[in-house]
Amino acid sequence: MSPARLRRSALSLALLLAAARIDAASNPKLRVEIRGLGGAMGGVLQNQTLKGSDLKQNVLSLLRIEDARREKNLTERRIRQLHARAPDEIRRALQPFGFYRPTIDASLEREGDTWVARYDIDPGAPIRLQSVDVAVAGEGATDWGFRTAVGDFPLRPGDVLNHAAYESGKAAFEAMAGEIGYLDGKFETAQIQIDVEAYTSRIVLHYDTGPRYLFGPVAFRQDFLNPKLLRGYVNWEEGEPLNQNKLLALQTALSDSPYFRRVEVITDRARTSGLEVPIEVDLEASKKRRYQFGLGYGTDTGPRGTVRAEYRRINRHGDHAEAEIRVSAIEQSIVARYLIPGAYPRTDVLTFTTGYGHLSPATSDTKAALAGADYSFALGRWRQGFSLTFTRERFTVGIDDGVSHLLAPGSSTSLVVADDRIDARNGYRLLLKLSGAKDGFLSNATYAQAVASAKRIVSFAGSNRLIGRVDVGATATSDFRRLPPRVRFFAGGDVSVRGYKFQSLGELDERGHVIGGKYLEVASLEAEHRFLPKWGAAVFFDAGNAANRLTSSLKKGVGAGIRWISPIGPVRVDGAYALDPPRGVRLHVNIGPDL
Repeated sequence: MSPARLRRSALSLALLLAAARIDAASNPKLRVEIRGLGGAMGGVLQNQTLKGSDLKQNVLSLLRIEDARREKNLTERRIRQLHARAPDEIRRALQPFGFYRPTIDASLEREGDTWVARYDIDPGAPIRLQSVDVAVAGEGATDWGFRTAVGDFPLRPGDVLNHAAYESGKAAFEAMAGEIGYLDGKFETAQIQIDVEAYTSRIVLHYDTGPRYLFGPVAFRQDFLNPKLLRGYVNWEEGEPLNQNKLLALQTALSDSPYFRRVEVITDRARTSGLEVPIEVDLEASKKRRYQFGLGYGTDTGPRGTVRAEYRRINRHGDHAEAEIRVSAIEQSIVARYLIPGAYPRTDVLTFTTGYGHLSPATSDTKAALAGADYSFALGRWRQGFSLTFTRERFTVGIDDGVSHLLAPGSSTSLVVADDRIDARNGYRLLLKLSGAKDGFLSNATYAQAVASAKRIVSFAGSNRLIGRVDVGATATSDFRRLPPRVRFFAGGDVSVRGYKFQSLGELDERGHVIGGKYLEVASLEAEHRFLPKWGAAVFFDAGNAANRLTSSLKKGVGAGIRWISPIGPVRVDGAYALDPPRGVRLHVNIGPDL
């Protein structure tokens, strides 16, 4: 290569390197460091200690220099401008937590091709409340709802000023006013007063309730159902104080019914007469028929499929019907129901049922036909039902076989309380069922039976749950061997004692076959950790058995599993080990809400 050509190449390389340096300088990297906000800050509100991580997160969310790290065309000039604004932004971020005198040491340095913005923050002492003046005037000043809002206001003199708590306390007044009918309620004064020199603060919160409005006449806009049926959904009397919770309950009850595809409940303030507010309910009919098809799998049943048909409006009185076909390895059945709404259709219903099924778990084989009626209704939060059912069953269980016909009256009482019916974090379920039959009264055996179950879910340590379950049952009879498998107790399976086959636990006949028992005892304790919003892991211990005496030994199982929260409830996949003979490991799969 000639000397001239060598010089040209060297010059080109130098120009490229210079351009690269200019490029790097015009698009620098940026790192933001926050120091001094670790650990607890010592501010206490409603028994909760303020964490430094909360402060740091709020600071970062308001720092524009932190957001600028993701800009594509960031320049040194912009970095310096944002850095200059950062101390004021930090002060504003700390004030909602009560820190009005922070010390901020800000520095900006270049390390290689990266600008590092450091902020050493000492939040100082939090400002405290010298006085909290919360008062209510107007017609509702003595109403329990507003007295509750005043009594529960989350800040007291001497507390650290916390803006979020102040806003939640304010919101409680507005929510209460809407809930119990004070639609014109407003704040006459709502102030946080700060004296930075004295380093004290005051809250002045004065609320005027205005008049209390009342329920006016209710009008349903529809032409396909008897108005008398719809009035049964209204759970108030005209002239009662307006209550938003009752309006919401009406909308929920109508939406949950089979009749409507759209429900809109409107308080018509424009047509208010005096203090009575007319209520208008716009209803759009659902399709008269709906068909559903489902596929699933359970370790107790194997692959399973369902076909369901609903006839939502048979007449203007609201009668409706449904039919369901189930097919699995152990069950083939068809059931039809005709439902007649009661005087309070949101809770009361009379149901006529008929069906036929072939059930063949490993321990028994039954072909059964049934017909019956059931009337269920609400008693406060409890659900009560009474039934009368006639069944004719041809069965084989162990060496027992025969034909059973039983006319059995029964009753059930249940209560479910949950913060979320699909994915309960806290709640419980109680159930009591009674049934029986008398030989000679369209029955060929005599028995009386009681079944009780309880389940409790408690959340702890954030995303964890503890789940306890107890199921017990007792049968009084001298005709046990003449009773069909449906009336006998068995244990084992996905929702019983895991680690054992479905209905594999019970008394044995003379040839060693499982034939069930007069008594049932099952208990379970499970701990679950949610490691992702929709995923969790669980460990559990189950114990139980079915026998002819309560002193029988309980079979025990332990295991662990994975949980996925689906739209229809948790999907549970468990591996369980039976601690008692026959020992072994079993896989259990179950889908559905916990309560």
